Amino acid sequence: MIQLAQIIFILSVLVILHEFGHYIAAKIFKVRVEKFYLFMDAGFSLFKKKIGDTEWGIGWLPIGGYVKLSGMIDESMDTEQLKQEPQPWEFRSKPAWQRLIIMLGGIFVNIVLAITIYAVMFSTVGQKFVSSEKIQKNGLAFGEVGRNVGFQNGDKIVSVDGKFLPDFKYAVMGILFGDDIILDRNGKEVKLHLTDAQKGQIIKKEGKNFVQARIELNKIFVDSITDTKKINLKKFDKIIGVNDKKFKFYDEVLLEASKNKNKNINLLINRNGKDTIIKAKVDKDGDFGGYSVFMNEDYTLSDMKIKDAMKNKSLKTNDVIVSANEKTTNLELKKQLAENKGKDVLLKVKRDNTVIDILSKVNKSGKLGIQFDEIKNSSYLVVNKLSVFEAIKEGANQAWSQIIYNIDSFKLIFKPATGAYTQVKSPIGIARMLPNAWDWEFVWSFIALFSIGLAFMNLLPIPGLDGGHALFTIVEMVTGKTLSEKAMGNVQTGGMIFLLSLMALTFGKDIYQWIMETWFVK
Repeated sequence: MIQLAQIIFILSVLVILHEFGHYIAAKIFKVRVEKFYLFMDAGFSLFKKKIGDTEWGIGWLPIGGYVKLSGMIDESMDTEQLKQEPQPWEFRSKPAWQRLIIMLGGIFVNIVLAITIYAVMFSTVGQKFVSSEKIQKNGLAFGEVGRNVGFQNGDKIVSVDGKFLPDFKYAVMGILFGDDIILDRNGKEVKLHLTDAQKGQIIKKEGKNFVQARIELNKIFVDSITDTKKINLKKFDKIIGVNDKKFKFYDEVLLEASKNKNKNINLLINRNGKDTIIKAKVDKDGDFGGYSVFMNEDYTLSDMKIKDAMKNKSLKTNDVIVSANEKTTNLELKKQLAENKGKDVLLKVKRDNTVIDILSKVNKSGKLGIQFDEIKNSSYLVVNKLSVFEAIKEGANQAWSQIIYNIDSFKLIFKPATGAYTQVKSPIGIARMLPNAWDWEFVWSFIALFSIGLAFMNLLPIPGLDGGHALFTIVEMVTGKTLSEKAMGNVQTGGMIFLLSLMALTFGKDIYQWIMETWFVK
């Protein structure tokens, strides 16, 4: 329900402000606005009220919204007015330059909204990003697909198409968008060029997780084992080597195991401070223990923010646990919970910048009933708190970067070999990606991100979108000729059919995936 509430809130903010851009521009040029709707009112509306010349309402179908301008063929496909002589208050009676401004008003507001959100966030909570320099200190670890296309564990990304990208998120996406990747491999520069087919393998099989930071083995431990018959590992064991070879990084263990598919190996582990050897069978996929073994990383507790505390009455979302019975690491917390099943543990918790003591009940399974936020990149996070002037400048830079990101994504989608078109999501798919707990920082960041995406989509010269209307207006301004009302209606109809078909495909895909994952995937 929280995911649903978040996507409705996000869409509402974006749609209302986008349509307000059209509305205010229309009012400036004295164009009558007949309707202002949040969401589509196909057949009926959930709410409507006439104020002056405008009917304000909320539709039942959450796939956008619209303002209906007098004398314009739009989403409503109402052509009755066009049979009459143009009136001074109608859109069609205004000069082309005024109509162009009205059409671009929503896009302008979307861009201003994103810049404003970024500026406010950068000057309050700070500009946050995962540092490419920090995360690559020990090199990077790649999945099987990444290694197959030419990467090697330990590689560092030097540049993509001649540019160093300090935000690791853009560095990873840059690999899929770019052409030439320069890597630092054991102190030597290596040039790598990925084909569209290779990019398609990454997108389809591993996605953005095809590359991770290298994790040192002394920070990895066995968190849980669901089937002890498959492997003789125990909770809190640490793996330190394979077949008499000791390693420093966890990816080296996984790589060595992958070289022994369908074979038995000796796992060198550290159990309670002592080294010992156990037998393990590697399956056909190069995995030992299969899905019965779950590993975890030994973070400092203060790096771990609570994402969901709905099953714990004493803790809250966004709390930060500083210590548990005076223990300060993730591994020590897990041990404390295992030793105190059914009892209370004393937690020091940072809440609203104040550290408080809380006695929290450990359930019979040795859990607190909480879920931690994504923490795997927290130690690589950079937070720059900027002045107001700096924040506005960086907010504009961030918005521009997002526009470039959308252009690159669009180009990738139209390369069939990459299969990127299969990753296009409807609001249903987007909602499923949202967190299960309300986090205002995340919500506003997502609104800014989505706002630029909405601006970009509406700039596309597709009939039915703002960009389509703007294109015809620009052609009119250049040539002095306009399409006939009949031709305009046909073009608008064709555009709407295309957009509705595209929405039907994306909604259908996401609904199918949701049904399969909810009811059929164990």
